[in-house]
Amino acid sequence: MFDLIIRSLTQRKMRTGLTIFGIALGIFAVVVMGGMSEHMNLVVDKSLKLLANNIQIEPDGTFGGTLDDSKIRQVKRVPGVSDAYGVLVTALDPEGGGGLGGGDMVFGVLPERQLKDASLTSGRYLVPGDGYKAVVGSSIARKFNLKVGDELEMKSKRLQRTSSITNTRNISVVGIMEYTGSFFDNSVQIPLDRAQKFYKMENTVSFIYAEYAPDSDPSEIARRIDLSVEKVKSKSPEQLRKEIESNLMIFGLITISAAVLAAIIGGLSVMNTMLMSVSERTKEFGLLKALGAERKNILFMTMGEAALMGVIGGITGIAAGSVLVHFLNKSFEAQGSALFAITPRLVVIGFLFAISLGIICGTYPAYRATKMSPMEALRYE
Repeated sequence: MFDLIIRSLTQRKMRTGLTIFGIALGIFAVVVMGGMSEHMNLVVDKSLKLLANNIQIEPDGTFGGTLDDSKIRQVKRVPGVSDAYGVLVTALDPEGGGGLGGGDMVFGVLPERQLKDASLTSGRYLVPGDGYKAVVGSSIARKFNLKVGDELEMKSKRLQRTSSITNTRNISVVGIMEYTGSFFDNSVQIPLDRAQKFYKMENTVSFIYAEYAPDSDPSEIARRIDLSVEKVKSKSPEQLRKEIESNLMIFGLITISAAVLAAIIGGLSVMNTMLMSVSERTKEFGLLKALGAERKNILFMTMGEAALMGVIGGITGIAAGSVLVHFLNKSFEAQGSALFAITPRLVVIGFLFAISLGIICGTYPAYRATKMSPMEALRYE
């Protein structure tokens, strides 16, 4: 049976090649677009792990708003909260974009509350009394070619009447974090008081993080904070994860939709090829039936041809997509970041999708082939 499938495909090299190319193109799109979605999933997952199990508190109903330092004291008084602290988040370069989840970010943190779950490749962490000192993420260090002792320029921009004023300040790098695969690879951690002073945001923070007492329910404490502190919205670690995963699902659907459309077009090319193949081989199928071949034999042979083209197209598409993603990531590494991730899950999905596409789109042509009676098929012109 397998030798008949191979012979049938090799006898129509041009048509078979074009069909495989159509499938490969669709799977190529699935791999590239899916790689972008997988990378975002990995980054968010690792970022949430580094944020630990704290309740996040942000301004209620104001995207990109800020909180007054007095809110920290109010949060600390809520029953079940063992401690609370603020973090100021802003863009390293306002003209280049940035903010939580995108671009290069400045984190104004208390030295005793800085991110220490990731090790340092060189240097030290911030300590109380540090002035304009910084611990930078691995992507920042690579992008600006930094080592301990070097200086990094940060910018602030504020509007004044009809014009804007940009201020700059050099900060000294005292530590470089190891690669984490999270948002924090693009972070610059500086003392909170210095960040507030430089950005003219005294007594202001972007987020408050509340630590809850052991054996307590973080969701219940988050609800208490919302009831006790005005104009804030609290999210327990589980709520924060669910919200981000929901947003990522929408992002994933958008990125994958175009890829799936391309793959479906490749599948239609399989169906078209198989229909033409069945029409051209009508006498061949009639002869096979006359010689005693059963309907299931013809069905398996025709669907086997479609499945084999799906397998070859899937392997080709996955290989081509992986190569492109590798070179794209290499080019983005110069900017200190990556945009794609080829995971085992993505490879399996792409491969199974290619095979399914071949089998599903080959089913109708195969069914048509089995319906022919031997006498009708042999008389077919």
